[in-house]
Amino acid sequence: MNKKNRPEWFIAIREFIKKIFRTIIDFIIPVKKVKFFWQDAYNEYFKTHDLKTCTAHLLDGMDDISKEYVDFFVQMMPYWNKYRIAAWANPDKRLEKEYKKFVKKFKQPFPKILYISPYLFFNVYGLRELPDEVFNNINNSGIIIDAGGMNGDTAVMLHKYFPNPQIHIYEPLSVNINVINEILKCDNMDNKIIPIQKGLGERNFKAEISFNSKETADIVSIDETYENRSERIGLIKSDTEGYETSIIEGAKEIIKRDKPVLSIAIYHTPFDFFELKDKIQKINPEYKFIIRRSEKIIPLADFVLVAY
Repeated sequence: MNKKNRPEWFIAIREFIKKIFRTIIDFIIPVKKVKFFWQDAYNEYFKTHDLKTCTAHLLDGMDDISKEYVDFFVQMMPYWNKYRIAAWANPDKRLEKEYKKFVKKFKQPFPKILYISPYLFFNVYGLRELPDEVFNNINNSGIIIDAGGMNGDTAVMLHKYFPNPQIHIYEPLSVNINVINEILKCDNMDNKIIPIQKGLGERNFKAEISFNSKETADIVSIDETYENRSERIGLIKSDTEGYETSIIEGAKEIIKRDKPVLSIAIYHTPFDFFELKDKIQKINPEYKFIIRRSEKIIPLADFVLVAY
């Protein structure tokens, strides 16, 4: 039978058999699709950039755990969006026992409003291994900035570990702001959590954002918002689906002035993953860098660059 002339019923049966086979295999061997939604951008990037050179530059001065995470990321590239035996990086495996103990004791703070991943609390958005003095420095600051605050889950976690500073949640979508307000009705958290319905970027402007429906949002820069305020910024967390470089560009003066700890999602774009460290270092050469996980959902996602 010519492949091009195969009837639709034949193709449908073949695909059904494939699906059944994969389901059976999943019960025997943990074979999963290696999800990586940003593959096209990375493929385009490596048409003009050498992977080995980029990796070596990124890892310069990093600790061993960071190197394990980056090596894992690079080694998994050939399997992007293909099926293979499910795998996590070695640092994730080493934390598994400790995490299971943590989960047994963890209680959802607002179970009627939203589910918050226990891993977010366990790994403190990649900050759990920072020195005590760095933790104390964040807690003794005036403001934490949560860029891409979504439904407030990260802010709730940050308030637990850093109860002293205000936490300014920047979230442009009203659907998420509404959830945050519901949380604050249940617990105002000493009025430390401040939801701000705006996005962050390199400069001040308006942007149209789509999420089920379209919304027009104000985008502001950290420098223009905070340069005349006396409070020290202790931490900037950012997970904004690839707008991290713009946010850092708009925070140069605060990064120079306050040297806030940065926990920045870097997996959305190849520039963020391989070059954002260098950009931050040029703004303030005093930073040290590590790569950790903010979450544990997809093996090739949720990597954050932590600068301290």
